[in-house]
Amino acid sequence: MTDQIIAVTGGAGLIGSFLVDQLVIAGHRIVVIDDFSKGTRKNLSKSIDSIEIREGDLEDATFTHEALEGCNIVYHLASRAYGVGYGQGHHMEIMAHNERISTNLIEALEKHRPEHVLITSSSCVYDDDGPDMIPELPLFLDDPERVNKGYGWAKRFLEQKSNLLAEETGIPITIVRPFNIYGERYRWVGQYSQAIPMLVKRILDGEDPVVVWGSGNQRRSYIHAHDCARMMTGLTQAKYTAGPVNIGTQETIAVKDLVLLICEAAGMKPELTFDLTKPEGRSIKSSDTSLFASILPEFDFEVSLKDGVKRMLDWYETTSFDANDQ
Repeated sequence: MTDQIIAVTGGAGLIGSFLVDQLVIAGHRIVVIDDFSKGTRKNLSKSIDSIEIREGDLEDATFTHEALEGCNIVYHLASRAYGVGYGQGHHMEIMAHNERISTNLIEALEKHRPEHVLITSSSCVYDDDGPDMIPELPLFLDDPERVNKGYGWAKRFLEQKSNLLAEETGIPITIVRPFNIYGERYRWVGQYSQAIPMLVKRILDGEDPVVVWGSGNQRRSYIHAHDCARMMTGLTQAKYTAGPVNIGTQETIAVKDLVLLICEAAGMKPELTFDLTKPEGRSIKSSDTSLFASILPEFDFEVSLKDGVKRMLDWYETTSFDANDQ
């Protein structure tokens, strides 16, 4: 496949940059498509001499068509998502932004007809009142996750458009639904940052007591971006196109226990308090991994949550929060 050109939209982002590194190591020719609104060139430092960067905004239809020129395989990861705090009052903005990108992307894919496409959806497409361990449910049974409903609707629309594109053009399309991805290449976005980087910063800043949103009893499954990228490439290489696939784990951790894990890794013992006025989402969010395991039964995770937290402590030490705080 070294004679093929692989495009990664959002390739400078958290998941995208790990994906780019892995594809470069495998010997592929890589085009990174990014506007660097959230991704950074620093994230691409390991591969910067081996890739082509096409910088621009996928909300611009002309740029989107030009950016995919000559690309045989496309991994679409570009989107705009923040922590649950940002969603309140911004659901329409989030949905509209992602919808503009999706429309431009689908039109460009229809024109260029790549050999394979991976579309990144989200576990936010799932309803809050569904099962604790979520299988790959149909898109429109109920509403998307309430605290991320703008993002959830945008991802549902993206999936539906992708299905229609595959049906009408024959382009093989893999759709993945990641659950709670984290990693040390996260770009800090102030009060709108996601759970793990937010908690790491509060704890290492010396906050005492540490304020946890919600009861702290809400349980989540977390995957490091390194392993998320490996799951994506595995599904693409397997050419799986029979429906969406969850990217997650069945194992969960309560948020209060996650805080204690971070505190232990940092050697700190602050008091914990819980702000019940803040949104916490569903009580349990776990991924049914049966389908993924049936496709790639030999897959093993390489970064445990404990090791990932240690990486996030290093992220804190090397991040300029004043420069990136928005």
